[in-house]
Amino acid sequence: MKKAVVILVTIAALMVAPVMALAQGPGEGGPIIEGNFGGSVNFGAMNPLRNNDTATNEYTNLLFPSIIGASPYTQDFARVGEEGVFSALATDWEVSEDGLVYTIHLRQDAKWTDGEPLTAEDVKFAFDAVASGVIDSPLYGLINYDAAGNPLGIAEVNIIDDYTVEYVFNQASCTALGTIGSYRPVPAHVFGYDGSEDFDFSVMVDHEFDTAPSVAYGPFQFAQFIPGEAVSASAVLDWNEGPVIPSGFIYTDVPDQTVLVEQFLAGQTNYIEGAPVSRRDDLRNAPGVVAVDFPGNAWDYMAFNLADPENPQPGRAPDGSVIDQGNHPIFGDVRVRRAIQHAINVPEIIEGAVFGEGSQMPANIIPTSWAFDETLDPIPYDPEMAAQLLDEAGWPVGPDGVRVCQGCMYAEEGTPFEFTLITNQGNTRREAIGVIIQDALFELGINVDFQAVDFQTLLDQTFGAQTYDAFILGWQEGFPSDPDQIQLFHSSNDDPSNQASNVTSYYNPEFERLAVEANTVPGCDPEERAAIYHQIQRILQEDQPYVWLFVQNLMYAASEDVVNFEPYANVPMWNVHTWTISAQ
Repeated sequence: MKKAVVILVTIAALMVAPVMALAQGPGEGGPIIEGNFGGSVNFGAMNPLRNNDTATNEYTNLLFPSIIGASPYTQDFARVGEEGVFSALATDWEVSEDGLVYTIHLRQDAKWTDGEPLTAEDVKFAFDAVASGVIDSPLYGLINYDAAGNPLGIAEVNIIDDYTVEYVFNQASCTALGTIGSYRPVPAHVFGYDGSEDFDFSVMVDHEFDTAPSVAYGPFQFAQFIPGEAVSASAVLDWNEGPVIPSGFIYTDVPDQTVLVEQFLAGQTNYIEGAPVSRRDDLRNAPGVVAVDFPGNAWDYMAFNLADPENPQPGRAPDGSVIDQGNHPIFGDVRVRRAIQHAINVPEIIEGAVFGEGSQMPANIIPTSWAFDETLDPIPYDPEMAAQLLDEAGWPVGPDGVRVCQGCMYAEEGTPFEFTLITNQGNTRREAIGVIIQDALFELGINVDFQAVDFQTLLDQTFGAQTYDAFILGWQEGFPSDPDQIQLFHSSNDDPSNQASNVTSYYNPEFERLAVEANTVPGCDPEERAAIYHQIQRILQEDQPYVWLFVQNLMYAASEDVVNFEPYANVPMWNVHTWTISAQ
């Protein structure tokens, strides 16, 4: 009841005019209300340079523009002015002959909500803030190294004039536009930026902008944040890209995915993403609901900590040299990791956890990708092979039925085979996956302490401290999608101080060589790149830094009262500023 009251109060605060059926005036279209299960929004970082989870990113995407636009129709990068492109800045770009310099031309009519023009200075400020290493940003992982220790990514950003920016790369990269687009600009003047080379970016640490971003550019602007309850945004009534019809956007916390669906069906929310697969038929068959399905681009995995959890280290030193990570006492041995993959019946998980609405992944590339190796079979469910591998690795079954170290590679003799597996609380799909894995490994003589913890605790133990044993989470492919995964598995992106994405501390020099090669193919020919990614998939399947699970299908749904709801794969809210709530 408390949450219902909060939602209603917030809605009332957003209503700038009476809601009429099919109201068309700016801010008169009623609020969009979406549930967020599990309280997973990390709204300590509403600065788009700092947030590191899908939910917060969905909210901040409404408040801050992308530099490079994308078309919902072509599912590829696009310029301002092309059909379907909104809240983007680049009207055009040129690439130097050597592929190292991208010159981006910015729209000249963009203004922050406080009236200040949005210029090249804001774009450069965003990159320099991340590159400083002072602020805690997952984007810092995009400033990385190749297998030889040479820096990749953006070397520098230069202002040519108020509306022209030059990005200089250390190496030519087939993901350059995606890298540029990752740095959403923020209002430099809010942080007192004076353009000096010695500006102290530490002013951004613990800044009020993290929890109440007062200045924005997009269809919405920050309105209110009630921790544990909801965060809201109100319409920008004078947005230069067109009238913003909804009065606001409300993102309300719900405890789990079951409540997420129930609130939607009861009319307490009117838009839903991430519905549990067990309830998708309910949404498809419910009166007054528009539900749309797409091939999936989000995949679940179980990650192993390969490094010594008592001595977390970054993957590389400041000079680019590789740092020894030590070994996890259990998972440092690849035979153990492979045994666990064999012990887990992934098709059974797909049926049990996602009601068959998913596809097993042989390795790290989703089946819908142009780089997917169709000749690579998934590692089969084979508990006998799993037991054989564990015996060979020095983990025989002890007298009490639990496996113990007897000649294993990294644990002390007599150490029982037991570990802690964590996932994010409230995600019923991942909780089901964890229980199935726990049961399967128990049959093999392995004790798993499976825990569902709140999302921030999970991030602190994994991407932060790197003191975990194993965890279950998921990745969502970027948009537009590219198979490059240097961010996930390159040693330069193993850094607990910055919550970098190679949280397993995986290191394979051959993978790194091939990953860089695939990302720097002259002309970025897809067939040539795909051939390299086929090799990469086999390496990652063999090395097993993850238990490869499955990609699940997408579904977006809205009440039939949400007029102009026209989702496309990966960009369901591409035209959110035109949505109209026709009745209340």
